[in-house]
Amino acid sequence: MSADTAATKAASTASPRALHRLSLRTKGGLTLIGLVFYVILVGTVISESRDKQLVMVEELERTHRREEMLVQVNMAVARAILTVNDNYNAPEPADAVQPVGIEIEAVQSNLTGLKPDFPAIDAKIAALQVALDHLRDTPSRGDMALLRNELHDLVGVLDGITSGARATKEKLLAGYRVAQDTVTLEIIVFSLVGLIVLGALTALFFTQLAWDIRNVAARAIAIVHGYRGQHLAISRGDEVGELMQALNNMQTELREREAQLELSRQQHFHKEKMAAVGSLAAQLAHEINNPIAAIAGVAQSISEVRQTHHCPNHGVVCQPELIMEQAKRVALITRQIAEFTAPQSAEPQLLDLNGLIRSTCNFVSYDRRFKHIELRTELDLQLPAINAVGDHLTQVLMNLLINAADAMEGVRGRKPTITVTTHAAVDGVVLAVEDNGHGMSDEVRSRAFDEFYTTKSAGKGSGLGLALCKNLVETCGGSIHLDSRPAAGTTVTIELPLAFEARAAA
Repeated sequence: MSADTAATKAASTASPRALHRLSLRTKGGLTLIGLVFYVILVGTVISESRDKQLVMVEELERTHRREEMLVQVNMAVARAILTVNDNYNAPEPADAVQPVGIEIEAVQSNLTGLKPDFPAIDAKIAALQVALDHLRDTPSRGDMALLRNELHDLVGVLDGITSGARATKEKLLAGYRVAQDTVTLEIIVFSLVGLIVLGALTALFFTQLAWDIRNVAARAIAIVHGYRGQHLAISRGDEVGELMQALNNMQTELREREAQLELSRQQHFHKEKMAAVGSLAAQLAHEINNPIAAIAGVAQSISEVRQTHHCPNHGVVCQPELIMEQAKRVALITRQIAEFTAPQSAEPQLLDLNGLIRSTCNFVSYDRRFKHIELRTELDLQLPAINAVGDHLTQVLMNLLINAADAMEGVRGRKPTITVTTHAAVDGVVLAVEDNGHGMSDEVRSRAFDEFYTTKSAGKGSGLGLALCKNLVETCGGSIHLDSRPAAGTTVTIELPLAFEARAAA
């Protein structure tokens, strides 16, 4: 398998998302393992090419040895032919047998070394032996000529063997040069591929790492300057991804902390506002009660005189009762405001929820937003007491009533109505505030309790009203639910637990 094929297969089987989830240490280890495997692969391929070269070198060495043996055989044959020619015309052929025999035996000895590589030599050795035996048995010029012919035939055979050995050697040399070039090319190609792949992966890795780090740095600066929007998308599972998650967690914690601080500030502001209103109401009540008492006294006196016949205006229509009724109404209003804004305990205590609802509804009804709104109360007279912080429930109910009044702004075709109801439940009491205003879409309803989310125009809402209500209700151990339909109205249902004594008795 080539390096490109292996790299392609590995890239196709690896999952990018799975790699993104690995830590930097794991990625470094995998890179090291990949490099080791690549080096092993390159070493294996080059080793196979080197083995082929070694085989060629060994074959060249054997060819070289054969050439040396052929040279020796040719020289022996040449000496044998010269000896035969020198002794061919000898007066006595028997005298030529010994020197010719020595040369022939030398030729046979050299030919024996070629038998493993050239089996056809065996027949020539046998033919030479036959001719030599004839010469020894019956020395004659004819036998000498026969022996010389065998030597000439052997020369032809050796020439063919030498030519074949030379061709084989040239082929092996050409193959060796090709193998050498192949090894050199493989080393160059593997080196270039390794450098390109490693360089590309390194550049891609560090480019992505630098990009993610810049995103983290930019988001951190944005958070410091007050950004609290969408979280930073986490595209990694390594230490940088953990840093992104930590940054998102920090943003969430900061947002929750700021929301809690804002909610606390709103509660504190509500207490201070109610205290200021209560102080002002007490002073106004003190200042108003004196003239109201005088007016009521005069009206009472007029009424008593009118009952007798001593009244100078006897028979004239006058209505001192109306003066007394309106004076009592003014006194009642100042008393209600003073009672509603009186400081309440910050600790949970037994409360009359119906009484708290009546006083809160009476107070908010003086707001100009409720001028054309019918504010109804349908309260369960058998409602048990609850254990809660009265100021918290007052703030919740005021927020819900004001939200309901704002939701009916611009409503046409029906009389704007807000209905506050209470009834007992199995484990507590239920308070519901219903309006017939514009209602909410599904998207708005799903985000209604989010901090700083509002659909009101600038200056009319901070987006903390319902979030504050949810926080205060849950602090009391209750729950709050929202049901709304566009163009039909909204109902906010609050479930509060019973007082501890009432729950134990139940």
